[in-house]
This record gives sequence, structure tokens and C-alpha cells, in this order.
Amino acid sequence: MRRRSKRKSLLGFLAGGFLSLFGKSPAKPAADDLRRAEFSTSAQRLGIRFSEKMRDVFRFKWLKKR
Repeated sequence: MRRRSKRKSLLGFLAGGFLSLFGKSPAKPAADDLRRAEFSTSAQRLGIRFSEKMRDVFRFKWLKKR
């Protein structure tokens, strides 16, 4: 390695060390962020259609979970 490339690699190594010590850590997600990341369980938004027979079978389970 030439002298200039050695100096650049040493400076890069030192800069990386300082940034890891004194750099900002990423912000932790708030409750609003987590709420927006959740997927809604709406069947209509997914494009799934249920017949009335299937609705009658699962309606009790859906109401029970809510």
C-alpha cells in the first residue's frame, strides 16, 4: 500500500470508531408507529369474499374474539 492509501484507511477506521461511540442511535418505535405497522384483519381489504354459510359458521368465533 502506498502511504496516502494507508493514511486514508487509518482515518476511515478512526472516523468509524468515533461515529460508533458518539453517533446517534436509531429512535425506538412509539406506540403510534407500532399501531400503523399492524395489518388490519379486514377481509374486504384483502379482497376475500365469504359466503353467508361461512359467515354463519365463523360469526360466533369472530364475535367471541372481539
